[in-house]
Amino acid sequence: MTWLTIVFVFIILLGAVNLSYQVYKITELDARCRGLKHPKFWGIFSIGGNSGSGGLLLYLIGRRKYPITMNEEERQTIESRKKKAGVGLAFIAVGAVFMIITIVSIQGNI
Repeated sequence: MTWLTIVFVFIILLGAVNLSYQVYKITELDARCRGLKHPKFWGIFSIGGNSGSGGLLLYLIGRRKYPITMNEEERQTIESRKKKAGVGLAFIAVGAVFMIITIVSIQGNI
């Protein structure tokens, strides 16, 4: 049963990496559309931080000064990335639930 727990840990990690990448790309595209300097920096900054989302919060507060100019293709790209981020969240949630169930069932067999 421990191999099953390892599989669920990898599923959770897969979801977390996917979610982080999608947040990075969404933030980078948003910063580029708003005309901020160094959009890749803002993308990396948004996924960094001690609490995991401190950089994203600072980006969201700081971007309010810059109006957005986004065409239809960029809107579709952001919507697609939002859906992919949702899939990442689903992987994290499902992996965590099944990992907890597996751990509880292992503890019950001891």
